[in-house]
This record gives sequence, C-alpha cells and structure tokens, in this order.
Amino acid sequence: MRALIASQAFGSNRRRGPRWSARNASALDACSAWFMIALAGLNNAVSQASDAEPERSSLLAKERIPGGQVRQFSLARLVLSLILGAAVCASAVSEPGAAESSELARLAEALAATETKEGPTSPYLLPLIEEIARFRLRQGDLAEAAALRRRALDIAIARFGCDSASAAEAMVALALVAIDRRRYLDAEPLLTAAQITLEERVAPDHPAMAASLASLARVTLARGDAAEAEKAARRAVDIVSRNPHRRSTEPLRALGAALAAEERFAEAAEVLHEALAEDRQHHGSDGADTARSLAQLANAELRSHRFAEALPLIQQAVAIDQERLGPAHPFIADDLFDLGLVYDGLKRTAEARRAFTAALAVLERGAGRDTPRAAYVELELARIDRQDGKEAEAEAASRDAKRILYKADDEERRRERRL
Repeated sequence: MRALIASQAFGSNRRRGPRWSARNASALDACSAWFMIALAGLNNAVSQASDAEPERSSLLAKERIPGGQVRQFSLARLVLSLILGAAVCASAVSEPGAAESSELARLAEALAATETKEGPTSPYLLPLIEEIARFRLRQGDLAEAAALRRRALDIAIARFGCDSASAAEAMVALALVAIDRRRYLDAEPLLTAAQITLEERVAPDHPAMAASLASLARVTLARGDAAEAEKAARRAVDIVSRNPHRRSTEPLRALGAALAAEERFAEAAEVLHEALAEDRQHHGSDGADTARSLAQLANAELRSHRFAEALPLIQQAVAIDQERLGPAHPFIADDLFDLGLVYDGLKRTAEARRAFTAALAVLERGAGRDTPRAAYVELELARIDRQDGKEAEAEAASRDAKRILYKADDEERRRERRL
C-alpha cells in the first residue's frame, strides 16, 4: 500500500476561525483556513459507499478493523458452521428486521418532529442523529452513518463554531466511520484538526482526547509508521487510565495493534488481554466492545503465526458479530477473512476456502462490493485455486482483484490531490 500523505497544513496554523453567522453561505465558509483545508474533498468522499483505501497485500501483516466473540466457546463452534453456510446463501440485500425497522422509523419520526419544532441547526437534533448513525453502523451501512455524522458536524459548527469542543468531537466521530471504511485519507485531516481544537479547549485527560489519539494511531499504523502509532496509542491509554468513569478500551486495542505490527507479540498479547478483560467486565462476554478486543487479539496471534491460539478467538469473533451486526457488515467479512487465514496457516485448505467464500458473499451483498476488502479476499481465493490446480478460476479472481485495486488506487490519488 502506498503511504498516505500526511497533511502539512495543521501543525503551525492554530488560529481560531470566526463563529457561525446566518449570513454565511455555509458552515464551512465560516471556518478558518485550516479547517477548510481539513475538510477539503470530504463532501464527495462521505457520499461514496465503497472503500477506496487499498490495504497491504501481505498475508499476515495487514492492518484491519477488528471483529468479536461469543458467550461460550462451545456455542461459537456450533454457530460457526451455520454462519459459513448462511453467509453464502443469504439474500443479496441487507435490510433491517421488523423490530429494527420499527426502531429506525421511530427515531426518524422523532428527528423530523424535533427539526420542525427547533429548526434544522438545533443542537437538540444531535443526540437523535447520533442514535440513528449508530443504528446504521450496526447494520453495516457505513456510508449512511458517515452522512449522518457529517450532518452532526455541520450543526455543531453552525451552533458552536468550528473551533469548539463540540465540533472537534463531531470531527472525531466522523473520522471513526472513515476508519471503519478504510478511508484513512479522509480521517486524518479531521483528526488533526480535532486534535488542535481539543488541546486548546478541553482538559488534557478529557475522553475526547483519548478517542482522537487512538484514532490517529489507527491512521498512522495504516500509513505504515508503527512507532508513531504506538506513541499516539500510549498517550491515549494514559488518558483513559486516569479517567475515573467508563474506560474505553479502543486505546488499548490500538496499542496492541501497533505493538503487533512492530512484531512485539508478547507485549501486544498482554495489552490486548487487558482490553478483553475490561470489556468482558463492563460489557459482558458477548458485548460489541468485547468483540472488538477479541478479534484484535486474534489478529495479533495470527501475525505471530500462532494459528492454533488464534483459531478459537476468531471463531468466537465470527459468531458474535453475526449475532450483533447486520448480515452485510464489513466487520463480519473481516472476521471471516482472518478465519480463512488461520485455517490456511493450519493447512486446513478446504475450511479456508469456505471462510474466504463466505467473506466475499458478505461483502458482495452490501456496500463492500468492489472494495479493497473484496479484492484481498479474491486474491486469497485465487491463491488457493492455484494450489488446487484451478488455473482458470484463479486467473479470473486475480484479474478482478487487480481491477478493484487499480480503481481504488486511482481514487486515492484523486483524493490526495484534493487534500
């Protein structure tokens, strides 16, 4: 993967932008030059459903968004066999169930009513917008979640100013979706601008600072700089360790990922076991946060070629994410991809093929079609096809994967020019 281009506009320009005025053409026009640079090109980027950031093609050295776990290992093993079949046979379109649709309709109605009463830039809209965005995230509709959080950012700018803590927190929230979509070039300027504001506006141990630093660690790691990622993650871990209230474990997960990338596997495992223990305590053994820590630990074991140790973790990851997330969520595909790598490392080729095929089916029924995620699954399937002597199938899969990656690379270059 080509290195991401770090923005040069933020470090020296720390001046505040003017407050919102109704006379301004838009919220962004009211901001100072550094903020406009930070958001350059994102209007088009957040509306695109597909990921455009190519990942590293190394079998075990890829940086990925983590997955999850289930309540009991025995249940995970039972559910896994059902998932691998269901992932291939499920319908081509991911839609919420009846209960979820009812909840979404209720939230949409409440949002419309509040907007009618309070106006389109009322801060009272923000909790409702965020609740809908989280619903969309759980369903795997990352593009819609990004659009919702972009709207929340516009409201925060309009009501509180582009240099406010509220706007900075909205930037971090939007950047988190970009990271989930592997759109690191979109996330980085948002996080850099947010960090500047937060350092000026909030206490050094504010939770928003930890969230921003952990996210910057993810972006830096995707850029290939594991040492800098470790530094940012350690700062985030230090902040959450001093927070007497609910501790987020994402800084620990980001630190574990950085240490694993540096091949400091024992340290990574220690950190990630700590994250897992905290998540199990606070969210339960089948909680969504527990899921993230389990899959990150599984990925660290995978990187260190400890396939037998990684297997039960990633098996549980598939099961819990299948239960908690929408059927076309890319996290499920990430879990299945790592499961395929683990099976391949264990020389269980037939099971590896089934896992990769299931991962591709998940992506193709949702917004993951024609994204780098799908391309790397196809490359693994092509490799297995060649091992099995299926040259025609291997060539077709390899050709399609290259098409996707070339397209993603072109899009990355265009976004780099915009930034």
